[in-house]
Amino acid sequence: MALLGTPAATASAIAPAVSAYVLNSSFTITDTPATRSFDWVVAAQTGTPDGYNRTLITINNQMPGPLIEANEGDTIIVTVRNSLVNQTMSIHWHGIYQNGSAWMDGVPGVTQATLQCPIQPGQTFTYEFQVNQYGTYWYHSHSAVQYTDGLLGPLIIHSVDDPLVRGTDFEEERVLFFQDWYHDEASTIVNKLLSVDGYEGSAAAPSPQSGLINGVGVYNCSAVTDGTACTMMSYPELNITPNVKTRFRIINGGSHAQFYFSVDNHTLDVVEADSTAISGPSAVHRVPFHNGQRYSVILDASVGSEGDAYWLRAKMNTNCFATIDDTLNSTVFAIVRYGASSGSDPTTSDWTDVLPDDCTDLDDSVLIPAVESDPPSTAAGIAIFDSVFGTITYNGVSFNRFLINETTYTNYIYQPFLNQVNAGNSTLNNSNVAWATLNDGVYGADIVINNLDPGLDHPYHLHGQDFWIVARGDGQLTYDAAQTLSYNLSNPIHRDTLVIPARRVSYAVLRINNDNPGVWVLHCHIAWHLAEGFLGVVVSNPSAIGSMTIPTAVTDLCSERPAGVSIYETEPGRRRRDVVGLVKGSHARRGLRTEQKRHPL
Repeated sequence: MALLGTPAATASAIAPAVSAYVLNSSFTITDTPATRSFDWVVAAQTGTPDGYNRTLITINNQMPGPLIEANEGDTIIVTVRNSLVNQTMSIHWHGIYQNGSAWMDGVPGVTQATLQCPIQPGQTFTYEFQVNQYGTYWYHSHSAVQYTDGLLGPLIIHSVDDPLVRGTDFEEERVLFFQDWYHDEASTIVNKLLSVDGYEGSAAAPSPQSGLINGVGVYNCSAVTDGTACTMMSYPELNITPNVKTRFRIINGGSHAQFYFSVDNHTLDVVEADSTAISGPSAVHRVPFHNGQRYSVILDASVGSEGDAYWLRAKMNTNCFATIDDTLNSTVFAIVRYGASSGSDPTTSDWTDVLPDDCTDLDDSVLIPAVESDPPSTAAGIAIFDSVFGTITYNGVSFNRFLINETTYTNYIYQPFLNQVNAGNSTLNNSNVAWATLNDGVYGADIVINNLDPGLDHPYHLHGQDFWIVARGDGQLTYDAAQTLSYNLSNPIHRDTLVIPARRVSYAVLRINNDNPGVWVLHCHIAWHLAEGFLGVVVSNPSAIGSMTIPTAVTDLCSERPAGVSIYETEPGRRRRDVVGLVKGSHARRGLRTEQKRHPL
């Protein structure tokens, strides 16, 4: 069943041109602020990213979407027309703080609908925000599971203060955007996933059928059995200059798979984690990166000579899949050529390293920020979020869901959280979302995440903030135990997405500067887990939120709710069940409100 509707355009969707994601040295990196404007049309079109013909979502006819490139201090203006026939939409700017523009974060029901409701079909909305940071970022829909269908793309912010300098640390630079790719539309998968029977008989995140690099993959068309048209694709090719260093900005825009990035015969120096410039590790064979994460690696093209070719590999760690599609080739390939194309495929071999059994990050201890940045020495507030896969019951029927502090997230897209706090409400509804408050005047704060799923790795992403990873450990960290824990306060890695592994019940402590007023979500970035309710909320500086003046253009969107659509409408993929019991997931408290070293009760 196709839920994207009849494609709005007869032309086929295309991948970005090879040159579109090459960062041109002619782009001027300056500290003089500029305004950079973009016009986008979001539509459903048919396409064959891996050869298999299906309907997907495009921006200006392409998938992934256009590259946004800007400087720190610039104002970005993106005017978006929603040409999807039967779906509302939004855009989230992953990793962008949105300090002073929380209503532009793009999460329906939380921040996009803060006082800004989702963009209706046929409607146009303009995002406008200033970027006071730099690094590798990306954008994607935060409505339902639209980004799985292609509503996503890269966002690169330069700075004169970036310690990584073209011409010194590297000579060439390009973006590599990775996705796992599914032949069923994402809404079809989610509707079944949330049912009693699940998708293909399971509530587990499904296996993809292939993977894409910059919108191109290769699926074995002989495996198609349903009569769908399929065209054998060619591997994407990257031409690099011999004897120069190339910076690859790698982005995992996938919905489930952790990738391991490598290039045959070439070691890699890791120089950025999410948006943080780092020193080391160097000369690594493979770089793991999970959903939502970004790394920059430098490849030294001094191994071969003009005309040589090597396989670039993005290997999915299928050890973390519950099931593996019979037709999946878990390694996604591209060809790296020295100089001009030679026309022949590489004959090189993969590294012999064995992938681990679990999907983990590079060790925090080897990710040393190049610009020293210490976290607050103390945490005056603490929020604890316990996540677990569980079962809810409705009219005597059990449904599988993810729970944070005993609550599975329900997104009422016309009852936005930020709107509620802006109106003076000091609490959110515990039955709809797990939440914690960090009050005004609390400078440093800790967010404790306990992954209580011993068999499931989760990539957790926090909106509105980078966080310092000040502690990790085995077991479940309680409030009392956190008071006596030893923390790493000497230039630890800071980023916006981390993996908490599944080889055991384990925790991480994230320290933040509580200086960005807003209602910020914390969620698993596996799209299927988020669709099953895996999201909590941090309310930061509620008094400051109450003083916010939201632009009229933002508030006007809520008046566009179609006639006959209830204020209790939930977003597809975040559906409400009237829960009368929790069979599992009773590990934590709901509605944590924290302040000034008080116990979070």
